[in-house]
Amino acid sequence: MPPAELAVFPCRHCGKTFSDGRSLGGHVRQAHPTLKPAALPPAPTAPGEGEVAAQVLELWRSGTEPLAIISSLKVHPKFVKDVLKEYDELLNEWKKFKEA
Repeated sequence: MPPAELAVFPCRHCGKTFSDGRSLGGHVRQAHPTLKPAALPPAPTAPGEGEVAAQVLELWRSGTEPLAIISSLKVHPKFVKDVLKEYDELLNEWKKFKEA
């Protein structure tokens, strides 16, 4: 192809032209790097799982229904179910230990 028919890829930052887009891309990445925005400060950390599990058990022992626990602590229902299941298993182990 004659040179006049070749596509020209100009750099929008400095005007330099390239014969293919790949070369232009490499030039832009090296000669005109974009500044990345500063990282956001870390979000406040939520209480650990152990603390939330203790709150679930405290509410459960005081007679609060599981659905009320879920809505008041804003936790996943499976988390509450797992905590209460683990608590029940622990109580059963203690009963077996006491009987032995």
